Amino acid sequence: MTNDTPPQQKLSLPVMLIGLALMVLGVLTARYLLEPHQQELPRDLEATYLQPGKPITGLDLIDYKQQRFDESRFKGKWSFMFFGYTNCPDVCPTTMLVMKSVWAKLPAEAKAEPSPQMIFVSVDPDRDTPDKLKKYVTFYHPDFLGVTGKADQIDILTRQVGALYGFEDNPDGKGYTVNHSAQIILVDPSGKMRAVFSPPHKVDDIVRSFVKIRNYYQR
Repeated sequence: MTNDTPPQQKLSLPVMLIGLALMVLGVLTARYLLEPHQQELPRDLEATYLQPGKPITGLDLIDYKQQRFDESRFKGKWSFMFFGYTNCPDVCPTTMLVMKSVWAKLPAEAKAEPSPQMIFVSVDPDRDTPDKLKKYVTFYHPDFLGVTGKADQIDILTRQVGALYGFEDNPDGKGYTVNHSAQIILVDPSGKMRAVFSPPHKVDDIVRSFVKIRNYYQR
């Protein structure tokens, strides 16, 4: 009895399987080459790393020099960003002192281009004038930047990064306090929210984690 099946049909199934395997291998290789950050996420971070990063857009704020602060001010720098107000009795001063110590402990390579900047965003624009912001942030470090703006513009930023705040009248009827979240937001040099440092903040943890994130991002 003869086999009338042409030889090429006998080979078609193995050839198809080999071809499919090569195609899958090609896709996986391309993904590895084009998206290396997804292959080796930094380990042991004392921060929540966002992969991919979240773009920050649509900003129209003002810094303590009364210059416009929009998303372009993130470009080419690593930005640590904290939300609060200058009359804050505890969380803000504590966090600013932590960041002062972080700046003192950052190794030289972590201060090289793209260099880091520290941005304090006041959510209390009625009381925190540019002059008051300048005195406040430069008390902790001459290079720290203070930013504020109209309430609706502040909300555009806070909604994008998940920062919360609200106003509460003082029991004595004199003035008000501002309740606000205490996380530190890290924005990468392309202007994307890249990581979140949650309280309690520890200087060495922030320094070590930032160096890891920076090195990882620049691969």
